[in-house]
Amino acid sequence: MLTKHKISGAIAKTFSKIFPKVLLAITVNVASLCAVSYGVVNNAEAIEPDSHNLVIPENIRLARNPSLSLDGRISSTLVDEQGRLWIGTWQGLMQIDQRSGKAIASISLPNSTITALLEDRRGYFWVGTTSGLYQIDPDSGKIENIAIQLSSSRILSLAMDRAGFIWVGTDQGITRISPYNAETYARLPDIPGTAANVMQIDNAGNIWVGTLNGLFKLNPGTAKITAKIPYVSGQIVQAIAVDPSGKIWAGTPRNVIEINPNTNQAIARINSVTGRDIVALASSKNGELWIGMRDGLVLANTYNGAITSSIYNLPSSSVINLLVHNQQIWVGTEDGLGKINSNLKNSEIPSATATVIYKMPSN
Repeated sequence: MLTKHKISGAIAKTFSKIFPKVLLAITVNVASLCAVSYGVVNNAEAIEPDSHNLVIPENIRLARNPSLSLDGRISSTLVDEQGRLWIGTWQGLMQIDQRSGKAIASISLPNSTITALLEDRRGYFWVGTTSGLYQIDPDSGKIENIAIQLSSSRILSLAMDRAGFIWVGTDQGITRISPYNAETYARLPDIPGTAANVMQIDNAGNIWVGTLNGLFKLNPGTAKITAKIPYVSGQIVQAIAVDPSGKIWAGTPRNVIEINPNTNQAIARINSVTGRDIVALASSKNGELWIGMRDGLVLANTYNGAITSSIYNLPSSSVINLLVHNQQIWVGTEDGLGKINSNLKNSEIPSATATVIYKMPSN
């Protein structure tokens, strides 16, 4: 029995004859808040699952008059090492003023549908799209490299391991590439579940991969799968978070599941969110779990499973990604970007509200 703990908290042809370099980016998801109860996982409760000229002039431009027809989905969020806020959308990459919410600049890409975003150790961005992976200099807006030897050009997720290598998750497997020249060091085209929906590095440096058919753990040094999580098998995993204690949280279209990274066993689930579509998860420094769903955002206490707050006033109730940075929770939704102050007093948590930071202009 559990005496304490938790609750748990996206995909096609490779480029040919382009440039042999590219760096990847990690997407950080932002979670939503919702009421949840804590439950032990057992078999009886198991949930069935349901060529190119790369010189693009004036890549960075002032985004003063964005099109009124732009899609409002915020698919990825990043605060870079210089403290600048960037959002990846279905209409491209933009820098947003954190206070005013104004679009300061945008960077042009051959494909504007961004699916993943990551900053490497040298300050370059890796931008995953539905038709390729690009390495961008955020200061000049120049495309530095394009990765061409991937399992697929439809990028779903990005991660950077402790050695600085970039891991690219696609709808047809995973590829490990060099952050300097995008040389391929490993290819895993036949992973369980085929599509690497989401990837997350744990406290020990392992890579956890959520797929269309469960969750597995990968050793980045050997590029070998070291564990498959039995209880999560058969379920679509579309969100992963690692809490300060090292516990792994996996989000599926039906639930949030907690996994012990040492035993590789699922040990608890959040019963209160059963049946709800979990899309994003994020853990705060104090161990609380933000759970983003298609229909809301909630905050859960991972020690007793209680939902401590449900967040309102978001740009949209449909949460896509979550990012915890310093004392802020950045919430990417279907219709813009919201922000929540995570440094709240206990008395303020139940009534916590979001501030709308950015929304695409509309008529």
